[in-house]
Amino acid sequence: MTKDLTQRSAAVLDVVVRHFIASGQPAGSATVAGLLAEKVSSATVRNVMAQLARQGYLTQSHTSAGRTPTARGYVAYVQHLMRHGDLQRVDERRIRERLDEAQPELDALLQRACSVLSEMTQHVGVVLVPPPAEAAIRHVELVRLGRDRVSIVFMTSVGMVHTRTIIFEEELGERVLDAAADYLRRRFAGQTLRQLRESIGVSSTSASSHPEAIALRLVRRLLGDAIDQSAMYVEGTFHLLDSPELAERATFPDIFAAFEERSELSRVLAECGTETDARVLIGRAGLPTFLGGCALVAAGYRAGTRPGGVLGVLGPARMHYERTIPMVTTMARVTSDMVTRLCA
Repeated sequence: MTKDLTQRSAAVLDVVVRHFIASGQPAGSATVAGLLAEKVSSATVRNVMAQLARQGYLTQSHTSAGRTPTARGYVAYVQHLMRHGDLQRVDERRIRERLDEAQPELDALLQRACSVLSEMTQHVGVVLVPPPAEAAIRHVELVRLGRDRVSIVFMTSVGMVHTRTIIFEEELGERVLDAAADYLRRRFAGQTLRQLRESIGVSSTSASSHPEAIALRLVRRLLGDAIDQSAMYVEGTFHLLDSPELAERATFPDIFAAFEERSELSRVLAECGTETDARVLIGRAGLPTFLGGCALVAAGYRAGTRPGGVLGVLGPARMHYERTIPMVTTMARVTSDMVTRLCA
């Protein structure tokens, strides 16, 4: 329990948050008094609620209205008041069955996880894929697509494929390309794409047709800033339209703009870390200003012993945390198992 909450004020805050999540209606003192385990008068509850408002846990639209939680109130509820027994059981087998419907590729699995999260929570599903730069190289192929076009394909240790088609200055035969690809596999297998970029940065650049020189020139063209950028899947943005609290906010268009641009959301997800236990960010205390009325529940997924990425859901602060938190943690655990199996 937070230091500035007494046992009674914590109980009142707990009731107000639960009432608002369930009904969407502000809680009056008489309603709260009737729901408290302790028998106290409405006047006593009213005084406690006024104190909670002064402390920043509750607010009200006008003097005669009941109270609703602030972002600080939700945070206190999730971190200190919500009991472990309140978390609802999740059918893990059903989640595994739904993810098994995806194609046996990492991209398809993560997109499926995003979609299932959105569908099961009725919020926006988000999945952050780690940037290619952090993944170790498992396999390299060079494919000639035309007289002067070469496709270079890296498969990484987490099952992602990073590819780019390059217009080359000279016509390359299959034998030269095979030799260049063989050099890349022998020289850089096990390194990350970032290490590969740093390695070739200090290598000499030759205009010769030697396979090593060709390989280095191709890789220099491939390994630009793009490999440092994480991909992000988003599903179910329409669910935000079901939240009157968000629809009435002036920042509502900014939320949808963030789903289009995605860099800010990617940053927030990346900062959630890679632990599989859920992290909850609510309102402006943990989210950007334009997400002030939202909550993010996120957890990391892994590829064996290596960090994979982050998945979660974004919705209104008036979220059923008892259902959403176990859903996200279970999805992270199942996704970790399936990603590890794919990358084995």
